[in-house]
Formats: sequence, structure tokens, C-alpha cells
Amino acid sequence: MSLRNSNSGRSYPPRAGSTGASTRAYPSRPQTSESQRNGSAPDAGDDTRNGSVRDQRGSASADSIQQRSSTFVQQPRDRSTPAAALSPQLTDQQINRVTYKNATIKALIDPTLPVVDVIRQLCANAHLGVQEPPALFALRDEENEELIDDATLAKKIRAGRNLRLCSSPTIEAVEMVDKLSTREERTLKMATYTLQRLIREPPFLEEFLRRGGADELIGITMSLDSGNTLAYALACMQNLMESSDDGWDDLEGSFIAKVVHILATQDRINVCRPATAILKKLVLSGPDSASLPRESVARGEGEDEEGGPPGAARGQAVFQYGFEVVYNEIRREPAFLSTLTQRLGSADTTLCLYSLSLINSLMRHASPSLFETFTAELDKLNVSKAVTRLMDSTRGEELSSSILEYQNNVIRVLHKRLNTAVSPTKQRHASALSHMWLQAQVTETVSSDDTDPDGNRSLPAVPGSAGNRFKWRRLGFETENISKEFTRTGWLGLECCESFVNGDPEAYAKIILEQINRPANRRCPWGLASLEVVEILSDHYDVDSGYTSSTEFMPYILSFTRVHSLSLRFFLRMWSESGAARSDFARVSALVRSQVKEALRSEASKTWFEVERDFIESDYRLVRDRQMRELEVGDDFASKASVRNLRGRLYRESYEFVRQQRIQCLLEGAWFKSPPQTTRSSEPLSSGRVSRAGTAGGSTSPYGLVIARPWRFYRLSPNKKVLHYCEALEIGPIRSGLDDLPERIDLGLVSEVSVQQPTGQSAESSLAFSLLRAPDVSLADFVALNASQYSEWVDGLGMLRGEGGVVSTKETAEFIQALTDIAVKVKLLDLTGERIEIPQSLPLAPLPVTTSFFFADL
Repeated sequence: MSLRNSNSGRSYPPRAGSTGASTRAYPSRPQTSESQRNGSAPDAGDDTRNGSVRDQRGSASADSIQQRSSTFVQQPRDRSTPAAALSPQLTDQQINRVTYKNATIKALIDPTLPVVDVIRQLCANAHLGVQEPPALFALRDEENEELIDDATLAKKIRAGRNLRLCSSPTIEAVEMVDKLSTREERTLKMATYTLQRLIREPPFLEEFLRRGGADELIGITMSLDSGNTLAYALACMQNLMESSDDGWDDLEGSFIAKVVHILATQDRINVCRPATAILKKLVLSGPDSASLPRESVARGEGEDEEGGPPGAARGQAVFQYGFEVVYNEIRREPAFLSTLTQRLGSADTTLCLYSLSLINSLMRHASPSLFETFTAELDKLNVSKAVTRLMDSTRGEELSSSILEYQNNVIRVLHKRLNTAVSPTKQRHASALSHMWLQAQVTETVSSDDTDPDGNRSLPAVPGSAGNRFKWRRLGFETENISKEFTRTGWLGLECCESFVNGDPEAYAKIILEQINRPANRRCPWGLASLEVVEILSDHYDVDSGYTSSTEFMPYILSFTRVHSLSLRFFLRMWSESGAARSDFARVSALVRSQVKEALRSEASKTWFEVERDFIESDYRLVRDRQMRELEVGDDFASKASVRNLRGRLYRESYEFVRQQRIQCLLEGAWFKSPPQTTRSSEPLSSGRVSRAGTAGGSTSPYGLVIARPWRFYRLSPNKKVLHYCEALEIGPIRSGLDDLPERIDLGLVSEVSVQQPTGQSAESSLAFSLLRAPDVSLADFVALNASQYSEWVDGLGMLRGEGGVVSTKETAEFIQALTDIAVKVKLLDLTGERIEIPQSLPLAPLPVTTSFFFADL
């Protein structure tokens, strides 16, 4: 074995007695304080250098680190030295500073060595003074405390990161469980603070769970009612649930009740954030999730080879909780939902996001037996009103994904109610029908003549008389079979009728009395008009489909009953101003449909006052003229019930087709520009972004500047749970598979696909988006090369979410709509030709029997 001098290139035998990671090690001032070794935030003053990763792994001999490490060891150079004055060899290799307790050495380490070999040689170094066996130690990045393994060692070395020799994850887990078992407040506080980071590391987590650490953590949570220690313990529990399926698969109801109680009674943001995330995870871990494709919950193909971070892929998911388990505890805490609703107005964007996300999860996973009860409770608490205020606030764009998801959930609720049959035997339905009848007061204020609502001679309609048999027809319905009357609109129609009555009972009674006192053929049937307006609004918002791909805010669908009341009053006014008779019902309905379309056009930019004015102040003649112009350029064929049902079915098929196409784009992978980031290497990561190498990646200039590599290639793993990527100075070919993509992002940690531009210079780009773990923590920032790629990846990543992705881009929404329109036209035109078989090829024509035609000689 020989050592090569960096200047002469001549070989020399190694000096006797030299050993360790550096044959020429220079002791220097200690760089790591005791608080840093105990898990406190690292000092941001140390220089960091970032370099390229060479994807090599080998089994080098124990002496190879000695041979490589002594090549270019020099004292730290002067920062003022220009780059041109440095030798090429020095600019190609990085010196790593390794610290153990109060000792620090500088060394060049072979990046191809396994971590265990590096640790063994460092422990043998005399300058560090390690007395314990190497098996008790591990390496960490001194700045961000990231555990270094074989997958990250090369990049850390080439980046010039400062390393720290510390206790192994096994030793840390043993010590952590011992600290958690004590009840000394200061010890618990420091332990839970450190545990937030450590619990995400697979080696630590495995030993921690094996020694009963999860039980200790749950016990701490159960024993505390407030304070930072409780916040840290809840954050640890959140990280555990996001990182592994073990340790929380047998939680007792008392723990869930405790978390619910904490959320209902605590005001501290750092306590409420993790508690909300825990409940959301429990809601998503129900039996309904077990019916999802296994690719979304199980280990994917080739996952054993990836060896990624915890939570990247797991062989078994937790399915024994879900909506009913959580909601049963929520019902025992009456203030929970009201408190959660109030937090939608919190000044803390992250808390607001978590609260809205939990509400979305509860709405989406509500069981059929509790669906109506839960959604009715949300209506009483005016959750939709709180979300509408978020749309109008300056934070609306930051929360856009969650707001659109809530908007989608509201359409699901309306769809469910539209298809729920009205039955007088149901207590809630019977109560609404009874209230509607009693508020009409028709038994006390009827016309003096003995006629029924249809103008036929009848017995007087007084209480207890036979006249009561006409009660539903007195309210403007066609028959006395009230269940049949609500066949088209279901419980949604009855709910809108009840809301109209409750809005102004006196005005409602006056309307009914006025219609009864009119001649039979001039009466506006209030009941039929109300149901017609419900149908018009349902068609406008495409409630029948059950969801929407709209990328625009629709604030007034969150106030469906209020818009119904406005539209119904407009219906009654148009009836009176046009002097309509019973035979003109369809004509007036067409006027209302035209006005609804006009008043709710671009509703995201309209105030409620403007919408209200459009319905109240619109003149009949102007509305009629506009409707006639609309009839000249189109027809109402598409508004027929059968066509609407066909469109709804084809829309769902088109949505699924586009979803698969978008996800396929992710599986194929694509190049993206990296957001420009050029910062001092000593600067901490202020944005909170997760970085595998401690920086954004790239090369290090001689002046300590970290210059990010301008390109990244991203590809989704086959199991659709991990996003792999690599960094490059220029676009180049990438082999299929994941071998060329060493970096990875666990999509299970993504809370939102934000279309807001990331911080920095990339904010100028309209094609930028981010994967957020929290509103202030970005896992990755993207700058697409064109609008099509932007649409494919933003919506593809959104559609991967287990809660049902929301279409975020206009291009995808238009794509789905175009496919639906084409499919509807194909179905209506019946291009199959009445099952006429189309030949696969044309048969050859027979030879002519004669040549007596004018071109035979050609």
C-alpha cells in the first residue's frame, strides 16, 4: 500500500503507526456543543459544501480509507484565495470534518466504503480518543442531524459535509425508552423533542418499538393536558403514524378520546397541529380504505431494492379505525366540531389547513348510516360559511387545494341528498313536512268559496274537516302523495323547501294565501316551482354527477339553499310579471334557468350583493330578450333528464381515463428545472424544505457558495408511493427503472400539491408548483418546461392522493370536458351503425370481363 503525494505524483510507503480515517489529522477547536449532541438545533455557522454523487458501492479493505484519506489533507485555505490559484486535485476532492465529543479531525474519506468501515477506522483514530467498540456508533450530518447510511454516504462526503460520530440508533433507542419511562418534566421535554426527529429513522424506530417505546409515548400523551411536552409527544405520535404501520395498530379508544379532548379544549397551535393530523390519519385508516387497490397500501414491485425512508412502502396497512371509531369519540365531546370550525378562521395557516383537511376526511369517509347526521351537524355549525370566508381571504390561494376538495365534498353531499327518497315515516322528513304545512296556515286562512285548490267545488277546508285532504295541493303540489312529489329532487328538494319557509315564515304564508285566492288557472304552484328551481340549480352545478373537476372557486354552491330561495322568489316574480297561466309553467322555468346561468356566471368574482341584485332587480323583458337570443344559438336538448344522466356517467369515465393518463406520465418521468437557489453554504435551511444532502444539491464554489444544479429528473415508483429523482447539470438520457434516481420523496408525507410558486426567484414562473408537507415546509419544488407538463404533473400528483385528487389546472378540466362532450355526441349519434359490422379490409374487385372502356389502353 502506498500514499500518493498530491503535487509530485510520487509514491511513498505509509508512515509507521498511522491509522484511522486520516493519516494526517489536525486537531481543531470543538465544533459541537453538548446541547447539539442532545438533539438541539445544530449551529448554522459551519461551512457546507455540496458536490455530485457517484453511485458506487463496493467492499473496500479497511486500509483503503487510510490510503485515500491522506492524499490532500491541508490546513483550511484562506477564503480570499481565488479559485484559479487552487490545484485541480484540491477542487475535485472535499475535506470532511469529523467531530466526536470535544475532538475534531479533518479527513478525506473514500466515498465507496461502507459506513461500517468508515466508523471502524474513525474509532481507531487516536485524535478522536474513542474507547468503545465501533458497533456502538453511527455517523450523522452535523448540521441537520441526518443519519448517514450507505445510500447517502457518498453524497455527504462529496458535499464536504461536517460529520459527527455519535451513538448508534440502537443505543439511542435504548436510552430514549429509559428517558420516556421517567416522569421528570425536564427529561421528558428534552426526550420528546429529540424523539420527533429520531422516530422517522428506520433503524431507530425498529429498536424503539421492540423495547416498548410506543407504549411509553402513548402513556405520556395520556398523562399530560397541556404544555410543550404534550406538543412534542403528539408530534412524535404523528411522525410514528406517518412512518410505520407498527406501534399504533392497537390503539385503545381512550387514546382517541384523549386526542379529541385535547383538540376541543386546547388553544396552543403547536398542540392542535399534530393532534389534528393524528385524527385525520385514524379516519383514513378505516375498512373503506382496505377496499382500495393494493398498490396504494402494500409494498410495491421492486420496493425491497429501494431501501428508502420510513413510510415509503409498507407491506401491511392499518384498517381497523376509520370514520365511525373517530366519530363515536367526537360525539362524546360536544364542543369538538364547533371548535374545529372556529379554527378555520385561525391566523395560523398551517392550523387552518389541518382543520379543513380533517373536515374533508370526515366528510369523504363518513359511513352511510351516519352520513346525514354528520353533514347536518356541519350545516348547523355553518362550516360552509367559514370556508367561503377563506375563499375571499388573502390565504385562499394557499389553501386552494383543500378548499376545492371541500367544494367537491359539498357536491357529494348534495348528490347524496338528491338521491335520498323522502318518506313521511322518517322522523326528520316528517318533521320538515309538518313544519312546512303548519307555517302555511292554510287551514285558518282559506278562500271563502267552497273550492279545492284546483277550482273544483268541495267541502270547506277547516280544521278537522274533509278539506284537509287537499292540503298538499293547497301548497302547490300536483297530488296528495307527497313522497311521489319529491321523487325527482329527494331530500335535497324538501330541505330547500324547509329552508325557504324558515327564512321568512310570514312571507311564505303570504305567498301561499295569495296563490289560493287566485283563480285556479292563474295560480303559481309554489311546491312545483320550488322543486323546479332545485332541479335547475342541480343541473347548473352538475350535482347529478356527484363531483366536479372545476378549478375555480364556487362559493355559492356552499350556500345552495340561499341561492334556491333567491331563485324561487325570482320564479314567483316572473310568473306575476308575465301574467302566466298554469300552461306557461315550462316557459317561466326556462326564464329562471337562463337567469341562473347569467347570475352565477364567474361567481368566484361576484359578491353576494351582486348575485342578489341580479335576481331581485332583473326586468322581465330584459330576461326574456336574453333568453330568446340564447334559443337562437342553441337548444335545450342537453337539459333532458336522460341526456343529463348519460353525461354524468360518461363524465366519470372520462375523469378516470384522464386520471390514468396523468399517473402514467408520472410513471414515465420527466425533466424539470430546479428553482434557482444560490445561498451561503453556512446558511441554515430557512424554508424547512427536506434535502437529502443538506442542501439543494449541486457543486460548491471556492467561496463557499452552493450552486444548485439546474435540472432534476423525477419518476414515480411502480407502487405509486415514492417519487424518485436525480439532479444534473444538463438534460441527458435516463434509463428505465429507478437505478439512476438515488434521491426519493415519500408521497405519504405530502399534505398538499401547491400551485403557488416556491419562494425565491422561481416565484416569477407561472409553471412552478411544490409538494408541501405543511404550508411552510416544502418537500420539493418544481418548474415545469411547458403548460402541458405542468398540468400533467400537478393533477397527476393530486389524483394520487388517497382522499380523491382535485383537478387543479384548467387544461385538465377542459380535457375531461372535451372527452365527455365527444362521448355524449358519439352516444347520441349512435355511430355503431345499428350493429352493422365494419369489414376489416376491402375485398379485391374482380377482373373486367371486357376491355371496351376508354382508359383500357392506359
